[in-house]
Formats: sequence, C-alpha cells, structure tokens
Amino acid sequence: MIFRSGLFSRRPGLTPEAFAEHWFRVHGDLASRMPGVHLYLQNHIRERLHEVSPFPDHAVDGVSQQWFDDVAAMERCEASPEYAAVKRDIPNMQGAITILVLRGEAIFGTPPRPPAGQAPTGSASKLLVLSRLREPAAAVDARAIAKELPAAAGGPVAYVQNVVVDRAHPVSAHVPSGNVPVDAMAELFFEDAGHLQAWWASPAAQEFVHRNPRCEALAAYAVEQVRIV
Repeated sequence: MIFRSGLFSRRPGLTPEAFAEHWFRVHGDLASRMPGVHLYLQNHIRERLHEVSPFPDHAVDGVSQQWFDDVAAMERCEASPEYAAVKRDIPNMQGAITILVLRGEAIFGTPPRPPAGQAPTGSASKLLVLSRLREPAAAVDARAIAKELPAAAGGPVAYVQNVVVDRAHPVSAHVPSGNVPVDAMAELFFEDAGHLQAWWASPAAQEFVHRNPRCEALAAYAVEQVRIV
C-alpha cells in the first residue's frame, strides 16, 4: 500500500483559522468521496518546532495523507469526477502544493487513528519530520534511514518511517506546483501533547531530528492528526 501526500501552503489573504476550517469541513468532505481511498488523514500544524531557513520552494501549512492499494489505484482516482471536484476547490484554500507518493514501514508500535469525522481539537500529539537525503540515491529503504530510539517513559508510542517513491503526480489546479525536496517523512506518535513537548526538549529528540547521517531534517512539526476517511 502507498499513500499520496500533499504539502501545501495557505492561500494568501486567508487566515490560519479560515484555512483550517475550510480544509476540514469543505475540502475534507469533497476528498472523502474520492474512489479507492482506504484512509485519509489531515495533519494540522500546531507548532513549528524546526524549519530550515530559508525554507526551500514554498511554505508548508498543511500535510495531507491518502492511502491507496498502489499507484495504479491512485491514478484511477485522479481520473475520477470526484477528484476533479477536489481540484476545483484547491484554489479556495491552498497556495503552492508539492505532491509526493510514499511507502511506509512501522518501526515500532501501532499508529493511533482517531475516529473519522471528529473535528480538530487544537491539541498536537504527533511529530512529523520532513527530511531530504544528504546524498542523492536512486532508492532508499525506510529501515536504512530509520533512527534508533531509546525506550523511555513518555517517549513515542509508535514510529513510522516513510520514504518517497514517486514525484510524477503534480496537481494542475490553478495553483503553483511546488517542489519541496522531501525524501523522507517520519511520524512519531505520543500519548498526548504534553508527552510530545517533554520529549522534544530531551537530548533523544534532538539526536533523532538533527543527527541522522543519511538525512537532513527540513522541518519538524507538532501536528494534530484528523481523520476524514
């Protein structure tokens, strides 16, 4: 199984509150009708814990994740009228957008999934780390770049390492098609926002984010994971 991820900026002139509301209620409802989607998550950024400066290509104000059986199933969805309706709505909320296709591997634990349709609460219990390879590679294995995490009370309860496998699906929706150079996306899940913040302040977190010999962290975000499907 693969997932399609959109990294996108907020439309100029739209407040963060209006952006989040439109993404969840309007755009989320349209995307929920797309065929072939097994799981659709929105990652609402609650705190920017780390970003390189200058940030490459365009800002990231939201990260979506949509799971499909394979790339062929995703391409069939992209040809559907339901996806066309989603694209028509994109200029109402988004600025530039980078589309990535990723494959993930659970390093440990089981990622928690909130109930579908539950409105955002404003609390972040997931750490999302976007990275690029320090040296170009034709392909990279998730476990080859996964960082070992020492077991610690209050640490992450689950860790999924995702790697980019396809960049050939830009969106043509009257917004700039971006190219944020992400090669890997790490997802770390915590019991609650307090545990995430406490872990982020620890040496283990800084080692994880900043001292991976294979990857350079472009950004680390405390996000609220909202499930649409």
